[in-house]
Amino acid sequence: MDWTKNYFDDVYLKYFLLSQKEERTKVQVDFVEKFLKKGSYILDTGCGIGRHSIELAKRGYKSLGIDSNPLYVNIARETKNRLQLENVEFEVMDMREIPFENTFDAIINMWSSFGYFDDATNENIILLFYKALKKGGFLLIDIENRDYILKYFIRETFKEKEDGVFILERRKFDPITSVVSTHRYILGPNIRKDYLRHIRIYSLTEMINIFKRAGFNRLEYFGNYNFEKFHVDSERILIIGFK
Repeated sequence: MDWTKNYFDDVYLKYFLLSQKEERTKVQVDFVEKFLKKGSYILDTGCGIGRHSIELAKRGYKSLGIDSNPLYVNIARETKNRLQLENVEFEVMDMREIPFENTFDAIINMWSSFGYFDDATNENIILLFYKALKKGGFLLIDIENRDYILKYFIRETFKEKEDGVFILERRKFDPITSVVSTHRYILGPNIRKDYLRHIRIYSLTEMINIFKRAGFNRLEYFGNYNFEKFHVDSERILIIGFK
């Protein structure tokens, strides 16, 4: 069963996507921009409501944002139109089925938008990204660091939002599959929902091998958006592969 179909809904939009601060987006795009050339054409995969694509467009880059969720894509289009940006487009598209070849100067997959499927499918997505890049282009994947998650594993969190809604999350880790399963409960005066999420978490070693098998000939990796060197206590893996 594809858990993503039910997980990314209007509730996730309200409590997780719309709560992202503009300053955080700018810092993340600052990082991406260090690797871009003037006039680059960028594919933003799993773009959500388009915060990275919109910021890139504001800076003069041409971008295409894709997401499998029509609700989020429509919101991204509304933002694009409101800001009168002509150098960014948004399409409803599953990253497992992208049809492009030698099209983009850069592909970005930001903020844990990778690892949603089984190992073979996840690896094939990287191969599709490779095919979609022009020679000399790069792929950036930003995910949580498996080593950090396991060292500081948090089994349960409980938060209260400003509107009186409570969010409880209970997590389990499968050491055979390296999948973290999260059961999220959202409870409030007018809402009572629960969701399941299953994310395959990767070590840097695993990601390096996946990138190499796809054909990437040069790799760089960092522990955060401040270009800090990756280490076992890095919360995130930012890996860049050059074609």
